[in-house]
Amino acid sequence: MDNNDVKRKLRILNLEDSQDDCKLIHLSLLREGIECDLVRVETGEDFTAAVRRGGFDLILSDYSLPSFDGFSALKMAKETCPEVPFIFVSGAIGEEVAIETLKQGAKDYVLKDRLARLSTAIRRALLEVEEQTRLRQAETELERYRKHLEELVEERTAELNTVNEKLQLELEERKRLEEKLHAASITDEMTGLLNRRGFLILAQKHLELAERNKKTFAILFLDLNGLKKINDEFGHREGDRTLIDVSNVLKRTFRQADIIARIGGDEFTVLIADVPDKTIEEAVAQHINDNLNAFNSETKRGYKLSVSMGMVYYDPERPCPVEELLDGADELMYEHKNSAYGISSSKGKEIQKRVYERYRTGEHPAELVVRGSHMIWDISLGGISVRTSQRLTKNAIYDIRILGDGDKELSLEGVVVWSSLMRGVPALDQRTPRYEAGLKFIELNEELIKSLEQFMAGLGR
Repeated sequence: MDNNDVKRKLRILNLEDSQDDCKLIHLSLLREGIECDLVRVETGEDFTAAVRRGGFDLILSDYSLPSFDGFSALKMAKETCPEVPFIFVSGAIGEEVAIETLKQGAKDYVLKDRLARLSTAIRRALLEVEEQTRLRQAETELERYRKHLEELVEERTAELNTVNEKLQLELEERKRLEEKLHAASITDEMTGLLNRRGFLILAQKHLELAERNKKTFAILFLDLNGLKKINDEFGHREGDRTLIDVSNVLKRTFRQADIIARIGGDEFTVLIADVPDKTIEEAVAQHINDNLNAFNSETKRGYKLSVSMGMVYYDPERPCPVEELLDGADELMYEHKNSAYGISSSKGKEIQKRVYERYRTGEHPAELVVRGSHMIWDISLGGISVRTSQRLTKNAIYDIRILGDGDKELSLEGVVVWSSLMRGVPALDQRTPRYEAGLKFIELNEELIKSLEQFMAGLGR
């Protein structure tokens, strides 16, 4: 089915106590090219009877009703007709409740003041149902073929080798389909946490809510240290056991509102909801390490669990995609892994010495000139951030010249790297495009640190 086209008339069950809201939903769908019969029910009794009668392509439900509630309706629908997509359409719904509805099986949720999103949510849900139906049909067909081949084996012993070869092909196809079904799920089978797909789905929903409500959250990226050594010395079964142990430690460490996932072999991530400010990284790292140390003391195995961590913050005033936040936290995690610090953060409070040997070879392609005090943006770990109208090449090396008031040059030793984490920002004069660049010093000695601090103090930063 084309994701932008619903070619047949839908039959939709609408659990809604307001007839006016039901009409608005109907009109919104018609405007978006979705023809439907909308069957409205108000009570739990009527909803239960309608669900048991069946014949619906989709269920739309308000979250809060006078005599019934959305979670009860969702549970009833999942028990009676699990193949029918269920979408919440509500006037107001909290972030934790919204995330919980997705975990419980709802396909999506749409606020009544944003009904323009409803048609997209419906098309996406119907497309997913259609894909699942095709997979189930393929499973049924494969089962039919398997039985047929078994009968051929019994009836035609002389053709046993040929039949076995065909059966093997069918079984391999079935395995591929099973793997496709498994990949479509949102849960990591080993740990019970969300997988990468599940994390991205829920994190995107949380990002949309955070942007709308002007809330800040953090993305924490964790890497289990020494997993290869554990696998080599103790076996892969023990390595799997450590992944489960780390998952359990994370579950004990974070709140139910936070989103925890295993997104790779030894990589985990956590979306920490509603952070009070952008200075929690040390407290979070300490809390995780305390729980890991307690676990190590209790288990007394031949190895100790530890993790490397990186954290970035989502700023609703400067929105960016979830994938970009993950990349940023991943990069900071590797800085932590190669350093002696407890966690790397995008909002460090002091300049630390860094030596980036991997950027020391080759010719510098260009010179980056930063002119005017308004260009200096922030001092962070390993460098500074600036705004410049010069278009830079991603991850390239530049010589830097910083010119203050009156074009007085601040003498700097070393070169800088434009970070791939940065993105375009509005121009200060609204005419010339400017780009924000993260500048990381190859050699940052004590004299340079002192010069930078004096320079920034002179700018009143």
